[in-house]
Amino acid sequence: MVAKVSNRNSSASEDPEKRQAILEVAIRTFARLGFRGADVQMIADGAGVGKGTVYRYFRSKEDLFWATTYEVLTRMERHIFAAIEKVEGALNKLRASAAAYIQFFEDNPNYLELTVQDRAEFHGCGPQSHVEHHKAMIQRMGNILQQGIDTGLLRPVDPELTTLALGCLLYGAALLGCHLRTVDVKQMTEQAIEIFLRGLRPDDPACLTCSPLKSKEGQEL
Repeated sequence: MVAKVSNRNSSASEDPEKRQAILEVAIRTFARLGFRGADVQMIADGAGVGKGTVYRYFRSKEDLFWATTYEVLTRMERHIFAAIEKVEGALNKLRASAAAYIQFFEDNPNYLELTVQDRAEFHGCGPQSHVEHHKAMIQRMGNILQQGIDTGLLRPVDPELTTLALGCLLYGAALLGCHLRTVDVKQMTEQAIEIFLRGLRPDDPACLTCSPLKSKEGQEL
């Protein structure tokens, strides 16, 4: 079941900068304290506005939470596709998307915390806006895969299912990086994506030789 929650209240008198300030504080607060532990008054104080102002922009704490997670989704999309647009060819675009995804969460650990809160608190039952955003992202990435298939770089696969598999791989790498802090997450992801891509290519041997995984200090694991 998808939550029927509006991300925002629409008003001609809205101040975009004030709304953005509330979102920035909310992102940090939800990431640090969780959905249940976060207090709207605390967020209002951090943004330098009254509690009533927060509710003028967002109908409820849940509404505000979904607005923050949607903000993270749109930022991630911009970051990933900015990286993709810098390279040519399906394989390079897939590599670039993977590197950008991991870099995004490494640079912004609060964003990863919000995705965990989403799953833990609401079991992934987000608003329709989030569902549509995920569908659009899957479609865009699927188009890249299809281009690789059409040019013979990749073997025929289901673009949607393969995109979902890639997303699972990258999300798992990002989460694992939070727990295994001694591991170089970028190197781990590069190795994982190469295995993933070689499995898609029609002319690569099944037996792969990968460089040893190393810690952040350069020691083999």
